[in-house]
Order: sequence, then C-alpha cells, then structure tokens
Amino acid sequence: MNTNHTASKRVLVTGGAGEMGAYACRVLAQADTVAQVVVADRDDEKAAKLAIDLGPKATSLALDIADSDALSAALTEVDIVLNCAGPFYRFGREVLSAAIAAGTDYLDICDDWEPTLEMLELDDAARAAGVTAVIGMGASPGTSNLLAVLAMDECDTVDRVYTSWRASAAHFPRAGEGQEFPDATAAIEHWVHNCTEPIKLWRDGGLVDAYGLEETTLTYPGIGTDPVWVCGHPEPLTLPRFRPEVRESLNVMSARRGLMDAITRIAGRVRSGELDVRQASDELLRQPNLSGRDAGPSPALPSNIFAIAEGTKDGQRVRVGAQALVQPERNMGEMTGIPLAVAALMAARGEVHQPGVHGPEGAIDPKTFFHDLAQYADVPPADGVPVYEVVTEAID
Repeated sequence: MNTNHTASKRVLVTGGAGEMGAYACRVLAQADTVAQVVVADRDDEKAAKLAIDLGPKATSLALDIADSDALSAALTEVDIVLNCAGPFYRFGREVLSAAIAAGTDYLDICDDWEPTLEMLELDDAARAAGVTAVIGMGASPGTSNLLAVLAMDECDTVDRVYTSWRASAAHFPRAGEGQEFPDATAAIEHWVHNCTEPIKLWRDGGLVDAYGLEETTLTYPGIGTDPVWVCGHPEPLTLPRFRPEVRESLNVMSARRGLMDAITRIAGRVRSGELDVRQASDELLRQPNLSGRDAGPSPALPSNIFAIAEGTKDGQRVRVGAQALVQPERNMGEMTGIPLAVAALMAARGEVHQPGVHGPEGAIDPKTFFHDLAQYADVPPADGVPVYEVVTEAID
C-alpha cells in the first residue's frame, strides 16, 4: 500500500457507475492528487462506458461487493475506497471490514442509522490497522455534520444540535409516457422506510427508541421559526461523540405541510400492517397536494441543508445557525457524490488522517471542506466571497 500521504492515490469507487458514485468519479478523475480511479460496479458495461468518458486515469472493474473474495482483492490494489453501493444495512459493515483488513482508507455515503452503529463498533479495529474511515460523508449526513461543527464551534458548551434538510416532492420521479403515476424509486422506498420503522435518537444524553415524523419546531437565527419533522439518520448518533456534553441531537426535515401530512398518513398505514414499504411508496406517489401551493406555504427555514446548535458562550445562552452559501446543488447526485469526492481529495492530500471510524465531524476540517466544495458549484465564488454563514443570537 502507498503510505506516503502526499503521493498520488489510487481510489476505488464501489457503485461507481451509479447516480452518486459517478459524480464522485468525475471529480476524482480531474484531480492531480489522484493517479487512478477504479469505477467498480455490478454493471460492468455501464462502468466501462463511464471510465472511457473520464479519460486515461479511469479504469473499470466488474465488482459485486457481495463477493467477499473479489472485494478483498480489489481493495488490496488501492489506497482509498469510496463506498457508494448499498444497501448499507446489508453491506456497510462488510465493505468497511474488508477495507480495514486490506489497510485501505474508507469513506462512504451511508445515511442509515442501523449500519452507522454497526460500523462505529469497528473503531478499535480500524485504529489498530491504521485505517481512517469516514462514514456518512454525503449531503445529509456529511455536509450537515460539518455545518453542525461550525455552529458548535461558536459555543463554549452545547446542549442541543440539530441538522436539517429539505424534503420536497419536486425531487420525486415523474410519470413516464402512458403512466398516470410514476413508479417508486429506491430513494422513495428508502425515505418511506426511514419514516415508518423504529429509529434511534439522542435525547437526555443518550440513545432512545423513537419513530420518525415526530413534529417539532426549529428557530434559525435571523430567519424565524417553522415546523420540522424528525427523521432517522446518522447525524444524531455521531455528533454527540464529537461533543459529549450534547443532551439532544436530532436530524429533521423541513417541508411543505401537505407533503408531510401525506407521508404521515402513509406511515400510519405501514405501522398498522395495511401496507408494506413498497406498497406505501407507490401509494405516496398517488397522493394529491404534495407540492407547490396546494401543499401549503414554502418553509421559512433555509432552503437547503443547515444546522443549529444551542448552548452557552461567555455565560450567555446562544443559538447558532450554519448553512453553506455556495455549493453544487442541482440534484441529489451532485449534492451527495461531490462532497464525498471533496473529502476523499482532502484524504489524498494527507489532510484526513485520524485512524478509526468517524462521522465526518471527527475527521474533516469544515472550513477547508466548504472552501473546496464551493469550487464545484455552477458558479464558483470569487476570491473573498463567503462560502458559508454562521449566525448567532442570544436566547433566554
């Protein structure tokens, strides 16, 4: 393995031909610190086509991560693996374990709470092997965690930390020709699963059992207060490891009320046994008033990912909000795959080297990350233009 942290790296991307992985591969193939990008995917034809498009640095590999021998062999040939192949509840721990055995640094886009806890259990093994593993390095989790760090860094002590993302029917699939309703995608099924199955939250200084879609309110400094709905995500499980004094950590969704009323009705039918997740996903796409004015007013909170920390500063209670001002955000592929690639390039430059298994907040410098991420926006910022904001207000 390459142990020189400043030398050009060989990077393998599992699920590299998929929606998220392909964006990561494109960024990596253009970077001076990357010598080779291996586009690894079960769809070898699609992987080969992408590798050709990416140019001479890229090669393709037909790889099914369920084949443990093939996975191990592939990992011994590279310095860093980016895992974009799900489902993470099935393969997250498996791929990370193989990376640790191979001595290969690891990053992924896992957004499930269950495998997050399973992969955190491998922390001692990763430390012993000298492997740095960053789990959940996409949009939310990922960008959201690093915004939370910016907010928490403004506090002497932190009581509560919230990460939030916008749920919108605008991201739903469209009906094809001859269809009255669109077919549910894996992303829709995943969202329905998160909203209907038991989840873990961080409350009263520890993990507690809960369900998603609990309604609460958040206040963003200088903007105002709006309803949000709890989601089962990794951020609440990893952020308290970074700031152990945190008493409450939640990941929440902001959205038009019509959309959340619809998913809440559907979730009730799943929990009663009337529908399974697949049926519920199809039923959701048949509901009226999911978007636009028919779904209610647009949320007053920031339109994209943001974080809020509440705590103390110089003896005063404060609330701190943080959001990115410049970032790639045309679609979920960009918003997930590009942050992953930016973090991988930081690792390739030797800027991410903390052996063990971490959430993004435990290994990634947020200021460097947001500066680098902004360069991949549709319109990169001019020198000196802020790429993120951190705003603070005093609270009673």
